[in-house]
Amino acid sequence: MAETALDRVAVLDDIRVLATASSPQLERVERTLADGYACALGIEAQRLRLQRELEGRAAGLSGGKAKQVDEVAGLAQGIARADEELAELRAALVELARMARRLRTS
Repeated sequence: MAETALDRVAVLDDIRVLATASSPQLERVERTLADGYACALGIEAQRLRLQRELEGRAAGLSGGKAKQVDEVAGLAQGIARADEELAELRAALVELARMARRLRTS
């Protein structure tokens, strides 16, 4: 998740810069949108991998072995973190898409 998180942070930084720019260039806005959508897909893929692994580990729990319980808890936390990252990124992308529409009609 760390590699995707760095990409997400960079995309969010780019979005913030564009949001405060007095006259952002449509090409840059669209490139950042594409980068953001690609980043969101990467986070979603990672989340799905974590979900599958969580389900497999949870199905294998028997007797409440501490190590297995910790692994399942860690996976669940990873999924929750991915959900938060996706929500933040999607909200920023919605605003950036609005900006792109305004620039296209200008």
